[in-house]
Amino acid sequence: MSTSWTAPGSTAGEDPPPSAGPGGDPFGQSPGIDAPDGGRYPGGPRRELMQSMPLFPLRPLGLGEVLGAAVRIYRLRARSVLGVAAAVYGIAFVVLTFVTGASMVPMLGDMQAVFEDPEAVTGTPGFSTAADAVLMILSSAVTMIVTLVASSLVTVALTQVALGEAVGRHISTAQMWGSMRRRGLPAVAVGLLIGVLSLVAFLVLCGLGMLPVILLREASWLTVVPLVLGVLLGVLAVFWIWARTVLAIPSLVLEDVGVFGAIRRSLALTRGRRLWRVLGTAVLLYLIYTFAVQLIASVFGIVAFIVYLVILLASALEGIVLGMIALTVISMVGSYVATFLLAPFLSAGFVAIYADSRMRHEAWDVELLRRAREAWDGDGVR
Repeated sequence: MSTSWTAPGSTAGEDPPPSAGPGGDPFGQSPGIDAPDGGRYPGGPRRELMQSMPLFPLRPLGLGEVLGAAVRIYRLRARSVLGVAAAVYGIAFVVLTFVTGASMVPMLGDMQAVFEDPEAVTGTPGFSTAADAVLMILSSAVTMIVTLVASSLVTVALTQVALGEAVGRHISTAQMWGSMRRRGLPAVAVGLLIGVLSLVAFLVLCGLGMLPVILLREASWLTVVPLVLGVLLGVLAVFWIWARTVLAIPSLVLEDVGVFGAIRRSLALTRGRRLWRVLGTAVLLYLIYTFAVQLIASVFGIVAFIVYLVILLASALEGIVLGMIALTVISMVGSYVATFLLAPFLSAGFVAIYADSRMRHEAWDVELLRRAREAWDGDGVR
């Protein structure tokens, strides 16, 4: 009489083993990683199933996993990252409010004078003197510097948190502030250096494009075409510098290198064919970030315009200065809210791009897996 087939090595009457996943694990998980001594790292597949989902898998990442990491940071550490971003950008917002207000005083005064007596004022409102124009330029420069400092500090703190969440190592809020104190100034220096390089490249190429206009002093295709090409090449040069240095601050924070070392590491991680993957993912991430920021800011802009109209109508068109102040403040509040809400998205996404580049080309996933095992074994099941 025939009997049912049994697997080699098993005995009749025993229940067949459950269907195994990859690596022979019935739960469909890898049974672990080979240790250097030939054994296994502690913590088997069941332990791994109980771990919380990391920020991103510790292996080369796909586009969806990079974007998922940018969103998942809110689920893992929303309170901490938003708190730090709100505090840093809040200080920057106060500074920018005073700077913007000071730069607008001459313009508001001229607008009020024109409204009260249009025939008594001559010249262009807002720039009646050279001093007004200089004040506007200085305020724009201060705005750029303050924004750069704030974004660099926040990026330093959130970079540390993002990698910690990827390997299962909790970074406290105090550690985030400590990271900003230690690496904040070098990060600002990296940002300023990249900005100066971009500005110089743009001005040089635009200047070369303007040479025919300066020499010939006429508008023709011999002067217009080089000018347009100079501007386009300048924009492309700025874009290329940004693409090659986009991983500089993550390198500064996670590799503990200096200012020039961080830029060199970013250049190494984006050289050759490596650039295109980093560039495509970074551009998509930044476009999503910019769209979301503009969407949130536009809501505040609509509210600000409504408040402006209400003030004008309520004051019989005499409260133009108060209306402009309200319009400016509410719009700046919208920019502040949008910026600090989406700063974790951008920072976590760039950390995932940095990690993907290193895991893909430098086998960094081996080191990250070691850190993750140490964190899991030290902290227990999270």
